[in-house]
Amino acid sequence: MITNKGRNILAKYLIGQAPAYASYLAMGIGPNPLGPTDSLGNYASQTSLDFEVLRIPITSRGYVYDDSGVANIVFAGELPSNQRYLFTEVGVYSAKTNPAAGAQDSKMIYTFSESENWEYHTELTAVGIDTKVEPLNLGVAGYSIEVSEPVFRTNTDNYIFNSSVRKARFESPRFLDKTLVISGATSFLESDGTAVTVKERGVGDPYYGSHVHLTGISPDFNKNSAEDELRLAFSVINKDDDPSSPTVGGVRILLEFASTDAINPDNYARASIDLGPEDVNFSENRYIITTTKLSQLQKSAGFTWNTVSSVKFYVMVFDTITEEPSSDFYIALDGLRLENVTAQNPLYGLSGYTQILTDDGLPITKEPNSSNLVEFRFGMDVS
Repeated sequence: MITNKGRNILAKYLIGQAPAYASYLAMGIGPNPLGPTDSLGNYASQTSLDFEVLRIPITSRGYVYDDSGVANIVFAGELPSNQRYLFTEVGVYSAKTNPAAGAQDSKMIYTFSESENWEYHTELTAVGIDTKVEPLNLGVAGYSIEVSEPVFRTNTDNYIFNSSVRKARFESPRFLDKTLVISGATSFLESDGTAVTVKERGVGDPYYGSHVHLTGISPDFNKNSAEDELRLAFSVINKDDDPSSPTVGGVRILLEFASTDAINPDNYARASIDLGPEDVNFSENRYIITTTKLSQLQKSAGFTWNTVSSVKFYVMVFDTITEEPSSDFYIALDGLRLENVTAQNPLYGLSGYTQILTDDGLPITKEPNSSNLVEFRFGMDVS
């Protein structure tokens, strides 16, 4: 569907005031795909993809009629061959980037890949994170996760994701060929309804502050608008895929940018994610995109981005009976993205958008080391 922004850019293009209205195709993984009985939505007000992961130049343009005789303008582009994606949305942009945004434009911040050198930090030490390429059931019949480590990486096409139960709940990670998996019991996070915090350690209590971190970073969002957004993509995974296994009661994630890796640093900016059944239907959807405006970050007094050198993720998942950390679940982190939603440019924007509709209601898988073309069609008619 052509968007409201797209209509404006197209009008300017037709009278010679815009250089282009469709130059790049954007691919995303945010919403769940539509099935054969679902109807496409009204995307006129869409201004960005829910979670964009790839933008490719349009290399072919055409004009065809579909099976019902409706004329379509067709844009096509070639996907890069080396990586794996599970696509669920596609859009058309007038340009590759927004010149008005400059260095503050939308971008991927972290992909949780091996090249980023994330570490698992416990009370005693910080250690590297192993990659498990073997099936996570470790030879046990079925699709359960039998790995003993609370934090590890695995392939996004690992054998356990072949489970029909996991597919129906959209548990599979969607971004690149590796994902960072964290047990729901690595931290104990409390919520007051506004902010999520690490539970204070009482006498005789276990250590509650285990997390994954990346040090030596220097993010700088000082020049971004307070309305720009941090978008986190992740999936919630059951240890056992049996439908009768414990059900998710809630997910809490604390994202912290700080000047040190200490549990309570003096200089920090925190994003609190607190999701319950009223926010997500966990029985039907385990793939989640959360949005936090920069203005919603809880910051220490005098916080400045130029002192940040560490980013941490604390994770907790609990079942429907308790609000205590449960090792019956995992979080698979897919990506963290900055979305610039404020830099206005009359000649740049999302011209067209649609959720992907498939015969089985599952994402379209682009396998690694494969050649693929993407088509986007604008239906043209007179009303």
